[in-house]
Amino acid sequence: MGASSPTGSSFRPRLTQDEKTAETRRRLLDAAIVCLIDRGYANTTTSEIAERAGLSRGAQLYHYPKKEELLTSAIEHLFELMFGEMKEKVSRLTNENDRRAMAIDLLWEIANGRLATAWLELVVASRTDSYLRESVSAVNNRMSEFIGQSFKELFPRPDAAGADYELIPQIVCLILEAMTLKGQTMSPKLTARILDALKTVKL
Repeated sequence: MGASSPTGSSFRPRLTQDEKTAETRRRLLDAAIVCLIDRGYANTTTSEIAERAGLSRGAQLYHYPKKEELLTSAIEHLFELMFGEMKEKVSRLTNENDRRAMAIDLLWEIANGRLATAWLELVVASRTDSYLRESVSAVNNRMSEFIGQSFKELFPRPDAAGADYELIPQIVCLILEAMTLKGQTMSPKLTARILDALKTVKL
């Protein structure tokens, strides 16, 4: 059969070399994140990443010759995905009366999501892997800036607020992250009480 007509539904434009490179790297970075989620940092290997991406070992080495390069790039890719997820959820906060409770629920949903699982694997690993630490710290700083700015827009500072009012979103996020690290070892009743307290405690 001949080639499909450019106006037909099956027509796909050919990718440029730069587009092919970007797509191959995206597949590798997506596979690295999935591997971190499914296998954990300690069991994530470049060979398995290549296999999950549907690429040869040679293709993986061509784009990322070292595991360090692949995983530090995966950190940046993961940030973009988490940032997009958080922006989408923040956009839901439209109910003035219930906004704080809804914000806590959304943050808890993010903290227990698959992307956060990959992130925690990298955070823990960065304690002993110095090549990860700089990238993880940079993402932490960028995410903190976004959270802080969103907090200012959603919850204007009350006149009677203390000097540390702007630290509240960072404190909340740290609490939720610590609770996530405990995972299923933490009492569900205690988890529920802490979430309720975060929604109702006087700021």
